[in-house]
Amino acid sequence: MRKSVHMALLGLLLAGLAGCDVAEQSAQKLAEQAEQAVREVARETVDETLKELNKQVDEVQQSTQEWLGKPAEQQDAQPAEAPRIDSAEHPGELPIES
Repeated sequence: MRKSVHMALLGLLLAGLAGCDVAEQSAQKLAEQAEQAVREVARETVDETLKELNKQVDEVQQSTQEWLGKPAEQQDAQPAEAPRIDSAEHPGELPIES
């Protein structure tokens, strides 16, 4: 009888350990899902923040251009080419090539 009680307790202990293993795996899976969700939310938040920041930078650039009195066509244009040096007018200087 004593042996059967020991066997029953051992069986319960093993069943409990197996249950703990399943609970640990479930907790680990839940933690991974939570971490993935946090990363996705963080990614979305950073993306929205960067979009808003870019919008504000564009607005500041536009207002600065207006404040400087530059027309809208020049705001989007590339910077003007560097002036070329005519070697006849400036002897000893090399011409600038683009």
